[in-house]
Amino acid sequence: MLRSDFKFIFKAIFKIVNEVKMIVIESLNYIVITVSDLERSIKFYKELFDFDVVENMGAAGQAFLKMGDMVISFVEVSGYKNSGDSKNCISFYVDEEDFDDAMDEIEETGLKIVLGPENIRKGQRVIFEDPDGNHIELSYPSID
Repeated sequence: MLRSDFKFIFKAIFKIVNEVKMIVIESLNYIVITVSDLERSIKFYKELFDFDVVENMGAAGQAFLKMGDMVISFVEVSGYKNSGDSKNCISFYVDEEDFDDAMDEIEETGLKIVLGPENIRKGQRVIFEDPDGNHIELSYPSID
């Protein structure tokens, strides 16, 4: 192979490598959920799921809640209500042994069930609404 052939191949490889760019993501930082009443939503998620408040910037209309490695941010928008035809959903994994207890809690609390419980992927799921109509799914097994 001639030196000019190596130069050509090197330039071609260099061009391909430089054209393929991507943003490297380390992990999910947090999920944002729009709510109409920040304090009501904080209370709902704390009482139902035992989230801890990490930061409450009530004057700015935002709060961060955490459970384990999961962080949710609520952003308050006056008059917000999730649209009835929205398919947006936050999904929480629950152990199979805890699913029936979770269903009992949902029913006892009088939360509006949107879908289920139904069988999926060798497990079950249920989707219900938070006070602003945002969909919450509880399901097992987890998706790996």
